[in-house]
Amino acid sequence: MLTPTYQPRQPRQTALWQTIQSNWLAFKTSTGLPSGERHIPRFVDTGVQRFLSCGSLASGFVRLRCGSCHDELLVAFSCKVRGLCPSCDGRRMAEQAAHLVDEVFPAVPVRQWVLTLPYWLRYRVAWDHKLFSSVISVWIRTITSFYRKRAREGHGIADGHC
Repeated sequence: MLTPTYQPRQPRQTALWQTIQSNWLAFKTSTGLPSGERHIPRFVDTGVQRFLSCGSLASGFVRLRCGSCHDELLVAFSCKVRGLCPSCDGRRMAEQAAHLVDEVFPAVPVRQWVLTLPYWLRYRVAWDHKLFSSVISVWIRTITSFYRKRAREGHGIADGHC
């Protein structure tokens, strides 16, 4: 029986990594703000720098050794940057989905709802916590109302709860 072999990620081969790597410094300096003013949030700059080092042995690694054949393998650390690194986001999503299915959700049908906002509103909601709370509250009330009406009309449940 063949055992799967580890295939290291090659982030430097992706168009996203190459684009960010070749344009990030120019982007940071082209904002036109007076020197000394912070124009890019620190967490954004830190995240981009971590992404650019993702999967690089020079940024840290773990050495794995097979107990039977004594073969060794170096595995580079990942950046764990949310929303920027496709590899780290994909792994995180897969782990979270497995956790939800195996440990959280009961063995019943589950429906996933996704809230999509117009671009102009997404950015405001991302930075305005009061607006975010208001949008989420309306969204939850709407879904709850939908399910209560469905339970009442379709299944005869007079006082359903979500």
